[in-house]
Amino acid sequence: MGSLDTLDGRPIEDVTIDSMLRDRAERIPSETALIYGPDDRHVTYRELDTTANRIANGLQELGVEHGSNVSLMAAHPLKTLFGMFGINKAGGVYSPINFEYEGETLSYQLNDTDPDVLVLEDRYLERIEAVRTDLETAPELVVIETTTETPETSLETTAFADLRDEPADDPNVTVSWDDTASIVYTSGTTGMPKGVVIPHRWIFANYIAPKRAFLGSEDVVHTSLPLYHIGGVYADVVAGLMAGGSVALWDRFSPQEFWDRIAEYDATSATLISVMMPWLLNAPETDSDHRNTLSKVHMQPLPEEYEAMAERFGFDVVTVAFAQTETGSPIVGVIRTDDHGGTPEDYRIGYTPDEVEERARELNLPVVEGIDEERYMGRVREDIVDVAVLDTRGREVGPGEVGELCVRPKQPGLLLKRYHAKPNRTLQAMENLWFHTGDAAYRDDAGNYYFVDRLGDVIRRRGENISSMQIQDAVATHEQVEAAAVFPIPAPEGGEDRIGLAVEPRADVDITPASIATHLDGRLPEFMHPDETYIVDEIPTTETNKMRKVELREQLLE
Repeated sequence: MGSLDTLDGRPIEDVTIDSMLRDRAERIPSETALIYGPDDRHVTYRELDTTANRIANGLQELGVEHGSNVSLMAAHPLKTLFGMFGINKAGGVYSPINFEYEGETLSYQLNDTDPDVLVLEDRYLERIEAVRTDLETAPELVVIETTTETPETSLETTAFADLRDEPADDPNVTVSWDDTASIVYTSGTTGMPKGVVIPHRWIFANYIAPKRAFLGSEDVVHTSLPLYHIGGVYADVVAGLMAGGSVALWDRFSPQEFWDRIAEYDATSATLISVMMPWLLNAPETDSDHRNTLSKVHMQPLPEEYEAMAERFGFDVVTVAFAQTETGSPIVGVIRTDDHGGTPEDYRIGYTPDEVEERARELNLPVVEGIDEERYMGRVREDIVDVAVLDTRGREVGPGEVGELCVRPKQPGLLLKRYHAKPNRTLQAMENLWFHTGDAAYRDDAGNYYFVDRLGDVIRRRGENISSMQIQDAVATHEQVEAAAVFPIPAPEGGEDRIGLAVEPRADVDITPASIATHLDGRLPEFMHPDETYIVDEIPTTETNKMRKVELREQLLE
């Protein structure tokens, strides 16, 4: 078994979140694990492990045991990670909540998860108060103080600070790599969000395994991604700690401060999502743009200008992937981009491009070159999954033909376990023993895969996939609305979709876009509010009463 198949002498499939942190704290206790950039707060592996132990012991006092669901709603990344590691150390299941949720979106997720404990920042207490009568059960509340004065509440709460005063002894809960590590919710592009039940094995042997090709103990991972999605919490944070490196945490992406932040901690790796890349590429160019330490970059999705970005900013290696909460990263591409010089030698930290390529091949990761088509996703990781593009009858289509991308694992625990509390949706997604991703794609003769679109309606904004149905359902609760249709207004290359809303009012009613906007306040988070609202006489439908959204959008946007 090669060195990349093991971690600390154990098969990588056997590693769990809690055991990884425990081992790191024993081997490199004084090395920096986390940095919270805004406060220049450095946390060693020993401190992170000890803090997680204290929180775990406190959670156990509140009744958390092996397999208990614990929800966490926090914007502060460092406190989020203290909570997450504490939950996993207690044997619990980390279930993060988008901290912008409120109203129906918040109560829906809480009712679906049914957590024993909800850990949340004090600034969100009022939102819990507002939906408390809609909750089927009342979880124990643990409040993280973020302000000088915690808001008054009639709810019984425990202070997060009290948990951190618990004994530092490791709770030593036995956790298996096939146990559930987290329940992470999808964005709900085909209905209400579904909780994806993720085992520890999925994290280490599937999703973040490609990071082992280029992350080592010298690396610093830069991230400003939210930790309620798998990209930020696992592909950035856990991958960086697995390598024994450091992770620099920031509250949010700032195009103006991005390169200063990279320089402040000599960051070597980062994930750039679609909304970030145009900001960086369109900034005024200078002769020294390439003189930085950022050498290994994951781009999601791969933009048409990836080579221009790599040349300008001195990236050695660019990676791309198809990734979902359910599937991990079954399709990956490792692209060397150092043919124009790459990272200057006096700035390069960690593995060289040759070493990255060698390690990638040892991990059976596809190393590709000459990518010139849009929406490229990579090639199949044939050692862990089978991938096929299937038609509507479940038959595989040929190269160049568009169908639904479907994935099948070659080992247990490499895809989702199930959708939480949704057995029928799980069976539907696993039809014919293939996981159906809901994405349209095609492959070429060389085995490269390309993304086409979601099979259903989807709006992409601020890194979120927004379900049109969620917005429509909220609008439909307005007493003057007969019907509502939500659709994306496509943005220029690299931009964000805008949200279009068509409203058909009830008969003899005078409704305005302003009244719709007021109605949605408190029901939906701000990023889900429509940008353009159109009042129409009638929303066109099919004979089976399904909305003709394509026709409607063409009428409104022509």
